[in-house]
Amino acid sequence: MNITARIERIRKEKAWSVAKLARETDIPTVSLRVMLGRKNVNNYGVESLRKIAEALETSVAYLTKEEEEDVLPKLTDVQKKELQEVVNVAIEDYFHGMNDVDPTE
Repeated sequence: MNITARIERIRKEKAWSVAKLARETDIPTVSLRVMLGRKNVNNYGVESLRKIAEALETSVAYLTKEEEEDVLPKLTDVQKKELQEVVNVAIEDYFHGMNDVDPTE
């Protein structure tokens, strides 16, 4: 089952329209319809997948998991780059916050 099929299955289980999922994810309805209607059904941005997974109360790992796959999901180069940027920002924020801590406490 591909990413789009998993999203659609969960969306329908919740009896949500695409418009409802769009509202819950703060993704414009037209953009979400385009994502769900693409021929390349596994081509989603990391941030969009995160929002969709959160709204559907599942994980990005579940949405991207290949059938009967128990290993890490296969990411596109674009997804890897986006994910690395998120990690870099998180690391920078963490260490920036460490500078605000008084070491004598």
